[in-house]
Amino acid sequence: MNEMVKKAAEALHISYEEASKNQKRLEELNATYFWSSAMGGQAVILSDSGERLMAVSAVSPEKHIEAFRQGRRS
Repeated sequence: MNEMVKKAAEALHISYEEASKNQKRLEELNATYFWSSAMGGQAVILSDSGERLMAVSAVSPEKHIEAFRQGRRS
């Protein structure tokens, strides 16, 4: 079991399988973007070093990634 996928599933309250499917690697940030496909679902960016930034569904993926790039963390 991938530890990062497990952490994302727990943070988003989704299954491990859904987190495994709903992810995008952000190589330039050494992080991975995960999202819930449920209506109103959240998203989380987890870095390889364990940092994270959560976002609600109203925040676009582009704004979420840019906030992470600028150093915001939750």
